[in-house]
Amino acid sequence: MAGAVGVAIAGCGVVGSGVAQMLTKNRGGISRAAGRDVALKYMVDLRKVEVPEGVALTSDFERVLEDGDVRVLVETIGGTGVAYDCTRRALEKGVSVITSNKALVAAHGDELKRLAAEHGAWYLYEAAVCGGVPVLRPLNTCLAGNRVSQLSGIVNGSTNYLLTRMELSGLGFPEALGEAKALGYLEADPADDVEGYDARRKLAILTNAVFGSRLKDDGLIPTEGIARLTERDLVCARALHGAVKLIAHAERAGEGWTGWVHPTLVMEGNMLASVRGVFNALTVTGDCVGDVTFHGRGAGKLPTASAVIGDVIEAVRSGCTAASIERFDSVPAFVSPDEKPVALAVRIEGALPEGLPPALRSVQVDGMTAVLLKPIARAEGMKRVAALREKGVRAGIPLIVLQ
Repeated sequence: MAGAVGVAIAGCGVVGSGVAQMLTKNRGGISRAAGRDVALKYMVDLRKVEVPEGVALTSDFERVLEDGDVRVLVETIGGTGVAYDCTRRALEKGVSVITSNKALVAAHGDELKRLAAEHGAWYLYEAAVCGGVPVLRPLNTCLAGNRVSQLSGIVNGSTNYLLTRMELSGLGFPEALGEAKALGYLEADPADDVEGYDARRKLAILTNAVFGSRLKDDGLIPTEGIARLTERDLVCARALHGAVKLIAHAERAGEGWTGWVHPTLVMEGNMLASVRGVFNALTVTGDCVGDVTFHGRGAGKLPTASAVIGDVIEAVRSGCTAASIERFDSVPAFVSPDEKPVALAVRIEGALPEGLPPALRSVQVDGMTAVLLKPIARAEGMKRVAALREKGVRAGIPLIVLQ
């Protein structure tokens, strides 16, 4: 092997410490896979944190950039402030950047990818989607010869844990939320997870990989989280032979693409219905390969670090020099899904009211009616159920149905 490739980690929290642990513990195997000796040289943090033997702890990022041995920066700072500045400065120096920071990728990824190409560096973010589950690299390599028509998945393990606990234990949302916080599955402010924003960012990253869409288009994706769901919604879902999941969905729409993040009734027979706890799963449909499903732990210190290390190996194996070939000829525009016909399911307390869209079937359970509606324009169906609630009908939020 040639001389060692130096790696620096900026941000020494949970993920950063996991990356450091893997780089030191498994250095031999990582180096063999990369074809070069890969050595962790710096950890950058303002705090006094424990670092592996032989690794320098510094708060001086300039010191890292001036060291010619450092060819890869792992950014695990989080957020879009300091993380953006460090990433931009590293890429401008031709240093490849590996990140798990989906907020930064969604907000500035278009710009940072261009900057990396201009300076012959890599900007890679496998760990930003589905944690330790390899998704982006297979989409960009193994499945790149396919024309992907759609994808659907559970991309937020925290919300999937909440829904699993509500389904299996009959807990209400507040109780399940408190339990998840106590176990460390949620931040002190869980809004990013429960309101669906985290899943929305990840969907934007996935559609960029399969359609060539803009990463910044995540703000256009209609998003509904799980905060308004109750345990009674999940009871109705079981009566209709399905399970409630927070699904991120995207599909081609003419020359553009459309999608949403929304609580979904996933019917029995679809493997996403059986995904429980903090696990993630993503099903991708290609024109040649058909359906391919990725499944595994979506978060955690070492699973996420594993995805980061995969990107480090790819960057080092290439000599830390990235080709600037564009995979897509054009950037498809986002198309509103308002007119997209979808089947909806809804919980009605008591008997069915007048004004409800036509139903395919209904099931009585525990004083409720679980209703599966005929396909209707997405926006119209949501609007009509909302109008019933305004009239005093006790109805749950509509669930999009996924067969």
